[in-house]
Amino acid sequence: MDKTPQFNIEETFCEYLSKYYRGSNNPASSKTLEAVFHVKGSEIRRIVNSLRSKGEPICSDYDGYFYADNQHEINATIAQLTSRIQKIAKARDGLVNRTGKDD
Repeated sequence: MDKTPQFNIEETFCEYLSKYYRGSNNPASSKTLEAVFHVKGSEIRRIVNSLRSKGEPICSDYDGYFYADNQHEINATIAQLTSRIQKIAKARDGLVNRTGKDD
């Protein structure tokens, strides 16, 4: 039986952001996180999405990702996500209207 400790990338990622990139004034770029964790940007986004879905206050802005220091930072990220949802829905609706199908 393999007794090697299991590496939990999500837990490690969350701890890393919390320790080294706390607050909107100290973001980590995706490129930095990709280099530290040896993964692609798509994997960083997957990790962030999973952690957010579990309630971890992982925030982001134009400059990168950070662990929230306060509710204002969380609210700003919620607003950013809401805006993206609305834009995606508008694009989807345009395609649905073009084809007349909603399947």
